[in-house]
Amino acid sequence: MKAALSPLAVLAALALATAAAAQSSDDDTVVPPVAKPRFAVVDGDTVKFGPQLVRLYGIDAPERGQTCNDGQWRAGALARKALEDFIAGRPVICRQVDTGRKTNPPVAQCFAGDDDLQEKMVAAGWAWALPASSKDRYVPDERDAALRNVGVHAHKCLPPAEWRAMIRREAQRKEKEQGG
Repeated sequence: MKAALSPLAVLAALALATAAAAQSSDDDTVVPPVAKPRFAVVDGDTVKFGPQLVRLYGIDAPERGQTCNDGQWRAGALARKALEDFIAGRPVICRQVDTGRKTNPPVAQCFAGDDDLQEKMVAAGWAWALPASSKDRYVPDERDAALRNVGVHAHKCLPPAEWRAMIRREAQRKEKEQGG
């Protein structure tokens, strides 16, 4: 009568055989898996593939630290969260259409599945359209979001360019007051 092997014994034997085969193979013939670049949402209009920043085409979302309603509404953090929610863990595909002015990051139109992420952000009121750079592509979506009074349009929010200019003026004023 043959002794039956338990499923655990079969798995252990298979693991030992696999380990022995791996040890006996040349390091030259073993190709290590290539790590995918880590994807991250930086803010409401910027994503990162590994070390590469990519700006979303044709939109300007609140800056990470930007608040509205006299500091009571965290627009920057909420815009970032909205972009993450629109992506919903799906792969993001971006098509470069330009290069940014400041640090020359790629400017790309990005999609999660069939969803145009730029359109989603503007239509939900989490970003403003940049008519000059997008050839008015997202202007109707912004107009509709403003009429519906959603996102940044429902709060006293400055467009990011105006907010950045205000922050610079404030820093210069403080510097002058300190005798700098």
